[in-house]
Amino acid sequence: MAQELSENLNTDVEKEALLEEISQLKLQVTKLSRELRTNQRFIEKVTKTVEAKDTLGAVLSAANAKQRAYTDILLENSPNITLLLNDDGRFVLSTKVFLTITGTPNFDYIKNKHYREVMQNYLVPDVMRRFGKVLEYVASSHSTAVMDEWIDFSGTGESRCYSIEIQCIDKSAGGDAGITAGVLVCFVDLTDFMREKQRAEAANSAKSDFLATMSHEIRTPMNAILGMSEMLNRTELDASQRKFLNDIRKSSQALLVIINDILDFSKIEAGKMELVNVNYNLHVMLDNLHSIFTVLCNDKHLEMRYQMDDRVPFVINGDENRLRQVLTNLLSNAVKYTKTGWVAFSCHAADDGKMLRFDVKDSGIGIRSEDVGKLFKPFEQLDLRKNRNVVGTGLGLAISYNLCKIMGGTLSLSSVYGEGSTFTIELPYVEADEDYAETVEIINEFTAPEARILVVDDIEINLSVAEALLGTFGIIPELAMGGIEAIELANENRYDIIFMDHMMPEMDGLESTRRIRELGGNNEYVPIIALTANAIHGVKDIFLSNRLDDFLPKPLDFSELNRCLRKWLPPSIIRDKAPLRE
Repeated sequence: MAQELSENLNTDVEKEALLEEISQLKLQVTKLSRELRTNQRFIEKVTKTVEAKDTLGAVLSAANAKQRAYTDILLENSPNITLLLNDDGRFVLSTKVFLTITGTPNFDYIKNKHYREVMQNYLVPDVMRRFGKVLEYVASSHSTAVMDEWIDFSGTGESRCYSIEIQCIDKSAGGDAGITAGVLVCFVDLTDFMREKQRAEAANSAKSDFLATMSHEIRTPMNAILGMSEMLNRTELDASQRKFLNDIRKSSQALLVIINDILDFSKIEAGKMELVNVNYNLHVMLDNLHSIFTVLCNDKHLEMRYQMDDRVPFVINGDENRLRQVLTNLLSNAVKYTKTGWVAFSCHAADDGKMLRFDVKDSGIGIRSEDVGKLFKPFEQLDLRKNRNVVGTGLGLAISYNLCKIMGGTLSLSSVYGEGSTFTIELPYVEADEDYAETVEIINEFTAPEARILVVDDIEINLSVAEALLGTFGIIPELAMGGIEAIELANENRYDIIFMDHMMPEMDGLESTRRIRELGGNNEYVPIIALTANAIHGVKDIFLSNRLDDFLPKPLDFSELNRCLRKWLPPSIIRDKAPLRE
């Protein structure tokens, strides 16, 4: 019995232990099941990540392939030669046009080669040296540089002009792609542009030569006409003869204005118009204009109105001649195109003390609104049918407009067709510090019968004009028909002044002057004054650089001749008359 009880007891203990073990196993199974589910979810996530990575890789690979394709298209079709060099100066990339022009089969022939090894085949030594120095500078300074060179890439002997831009590529530009610093070189072909520029410059030079020739050829007979008219005007004439003479002089002056307009416009067009700024009395200049145009208005029975602001300074610094030219043109037009009524002229100073305003008004025909845009263009004349009897080139307003711009100001217009026009000039000004008395030019009429003067010209009538004009000063000049005769006379005689024509057939004035200077003695220092019908820009510099001392333009102007004689004749032989102040 006891034995049975003991056995039963052991059985219960074992049973409880077994149950406990089963319970523990269940817990472990539950835990393992949870871990299994977690691991399954992790595996699923990993699987999805791997799949996504594969998909992304495929997308990136396709994008890279597309980008490479675009790069290939760029390299294939770029019109400019573009080279990419690494930090060792070796070829990394090149556009196809470089391979085509140089006859290189494909890029592999030059890949990883040093630029010197490749470029020395196309660049002459001097260009190669400059190119290398610029490359080194750009790479060391991390900058950009541009150079222009003529290069024969094709090897045919025909060089082309390239603008070469060399740019440093910084390491940071490559990000994490492992790209080191390098240099990008772009060659832009400017040959066609340069050839067009050369053709334009040649055409401009031809135009300048034509204008110089035209100026000389037209001014030479004009010199005779105006010179002889001046001398004839100093003789006794009856009323009819004096009227004919005045008509000749007016027509000649009108023709001279047209010639000067053409030459001035050519200077402005070439960007070679120069200003000569001096101190001058603005009031005197404006009063003179008022006096001149009052007479012209009276001739047409027009009223001349004139107003001067009290704040307008007396003495300013600027180009008096160019301002007078603009105002004269505007006033002339106002008188021309006004049949009845009035012409008004005024000058005002701005409150800030820095600007002057000139207004030229008239009660004339006015200008249509649709024609205002044409007004300042060259060779334009409005209402040609109505104004067919008005003489002019159509250049005056274009020249005036551009002169105002060159002087730092503006020229504008307001007009009502049929009622009149107002032209307004606004110019900056600088009030002069010097007294006007120091800048006024005093012209004394004088004689100098003891003066020894030689006049050189290949045209007999020009010699006659010069001889007559000098005769008014009591001077009897010696005359030479050309440079060779002038050299002979200069070698035999001493002169106080030699007036030398510029353009002569056998020997021009420059060569004649050089040879006279080489004679030595007084000839080395005698004042030699050029007489020239060439009014093209730069002629003054040509004369001074060839040892001439001054020049007088043709047609000869009496006041200019007066000035020149007083300036260059020895004071001891000048006999003054009563002084006249301009």
